[in-house]
Amino acid sequence: MATIELEGVEKSYGSHEVLKGVSFEVEKGEIFGLLGPNGVGKTTLFQTVLGLLKQDAGKIRIDGEKHDRGKEIKRKIGYLPSDISFYESMTARQNLEFFAGLADTDPEIDDLLELVGLSDDAERDVKGFSTGMKKRLGIAQSLIKDPEIIIYDEPTTGLDPEGKRNFRRHVEKINDEKGKTVVISSHITTEIEPLCDRFGVLFDGEIVASGTKAELSSETGEGINLHIEAEDSEKLEKVLESNDYTYRSKRDAFILEIEKNKRSNVFDTLNQNHISVTRFDLEEETLETAYLKLTGGA
Repeated sequence: MATIELEGVEKSYGSHEVLKGVSFEVEKGEIFGLLGPNGVGKTTLFQTVLGLLKQDAGKIRIDGEKHDRGKEIKRKIGYLPSDISFYESMTARQNLEFFAGLADTDPEIDDLLELVGLSDDAERDVKGFSTGMKKRLGIAQSLIKDPEIIIYDEPTTGLDPEGKRNFRRHVEKINDEKGKTVVISSHITTEIEPLCDRFGVLFDGEIVASGTKAELSSETGEGINLHIEAEDSEKLEKVLESNDYTYRSKRDAFILEIEKNKRSNVFDTLNQNHISVTRFDLEEETLETAYLKLTGGA
């Protein structure tokens, strides 16, 4: 069942078109990754889903209901912006209590702090927090309304490798233990690839592809790369040239770009020409290469 549905959503700032008919769905209980280069409109898209901006055209539905930008719909969605900020002179607990008051809700603050591993730091001023600790406090803030859906906008920006691992661990915990639907954006595939069930790629104002990692890879073509090395590199190169294979060389290896169903043909050609192969590795399309193809290498 789709918990978020967008159909033909458009948004412009003056003459500048940011969203040009965005359509996609997020299934209930999944972690959905929104990929796209910086400045492509991911934040604008999120703000329309949150009801902070009104789209110029198109439809947005949350749990099957038309998004009317009313309080009840907005309470279903939590949000962690990329440029999160807190009151530095207030403690972690005081910040959460303040935001809970703004949201007119009364969450169990201790439970939220425990969930993100900040129980021991609850009474510390936020000005002494690291970037990673502030991100974790942001996760707690996004849960204040106990929303069904949580949106994280470029959440790993500024985090060191350990901070990124911790962030992913907390998101997985929220998804697994709390059953929350999570939408998370990034311009770097490796930042969110381990987390997400499905992905959408936003480029030039549209979702140019969506699906699982395997589906995105297959959508960008049937090509694979074969890495081949042989005892006699010169002989191998002559055979490749005479059989019109497209390849590039890298040290002693030759990398062929072929269709998936032509792999056995290559092997037969090498055998027929008595090439003694020392390496024959298959490299299928990765999420990153699929993303780069879909966005023109942006």
